[in-house]
Amino acid sequence: MNNKSNKMDFYEWICFFFIGIVCFLFIMGFFEAILMMDYTIYAKIPIALVACWVLLLSFSKFLTMYTRVKAKIFAMPRHDVKMLLTGWGVSFLFFGAIIASLYCLHVYQPQKISCDIQNQLYGWLLFAVVGIGEEIICRGIAFRLLYDRIGMTWALILSAVIFGFAHVFNDGATVWSALAIAVTSGWLLGVAYVYHQSLWAPIGMHWAWNYLEGYVFGCPVSGAFIQHPIILSRLLGPTWLTGGSFGPEASVIAILIGMAISLYYTLKLKQKRSNQTMA
Repeated sequence: MNNKSNKMDFYEWICFFFIGIVCFLFIMGFFEAILMMDYTIYAKIPIALVACWVLLLSFSKFLTMYTRVKAKIFAMPRHDVKMLLTGWGVSFLFFGAIIASLYCLHVYQPQKISCDIQNQLYGWLLFAVVGIGEEIICRGIAFRLLYDRIGMTWALILSAVIFGFAHVFNDGATVWSALAIAVTSGWLLGVAYVYHQSLWAPIGMHWAWNYLEGYVFGCPVSGAFIQHPIILSRLLGPTWLTGGSFGPEASVIAILIGMAISLYYTLKLKQKRSNQTMA
């Protein structure tokens, strides 16, 4: 991320911003629609892998056009894998804390445990495509271009709002659920991107969150109900506590824990930038 956009004509910047988002929404939506059709998982595996490759390659080409410097998505493979696993670890702790809290409050109630390997593989691949696609759109394009134009703070705020309200048309969504996602996940994913200087960290967070929420713990994922999770469960209690039909991400518990993790990342980023300034 740099201030390259300061030298770019405003209308050129607008074109990169909106055309980039629309193009990647189309690519992601196209592959999601194909993966959601009813056919064997063994055919979906190569399609999902192709979808990830197309999204990442297209993003590399987009960044090269935007920065006028050749961009590489896998510039440091070992580091990229580390960042991806870091994202998975953060979401595992984040969502695990939410489920543990809801369980202790007798809100999250497991009913049955089973494991359909094919279904789990499908969910893992589907949410890999979703995680890569949405993070390219919301962090790789929206946040990055806003960062270059108006600075980090406003870019974090606006990209979080965009991310939150992009979910407002989902089943079970409300203004509350959109704000919940913006305040917790939107800010967290953005600040993690800046702190780690890698899109792979928020991709890992996003991918793991959706998979764990739906295919492991059996909760709605942003309003979408998942068939045959590992833990068949139910959420009982007031909507402000359960998140309602939208899922636990709209729960006040998720907001509180998300704000705590976001604050930690924000303070770590502030410390890191302060140390770099003194150096």
